Amino acid sequence: MALSIKNMAVEQLARELARRRQVSVTEAIRQSLEREVARERLVPRDETGDLFQRLMAIAERAARIPERKDAMSDDEILGYDELGIPTR
Repeated sequence: MALSIKNMAVEQLARELARRRQVSVTEAIRQSLEREVARERLVPRDETGDLFQRLMAIAERAARIPERKDAMSDDEILGYDELGIPTR
């Protein structure tokens, strides 16, 4: 399957890299992609399901935080009075 690069800056970078390494453009791109894939494999990535589970655990802990009796209302936090007029 052919790959078509339609971005001039990317093409110029590929050609420069190939020239510096004294290899074909295809070989320079292959080498670069192999290195990047190897680097990505070293970085642990959370699976989408793991992220969802972690977020749900955070939400559950936050839901257990008791409300304060003297807590400010949402409008007070944002700086509005009971009529919606800014107080600040």
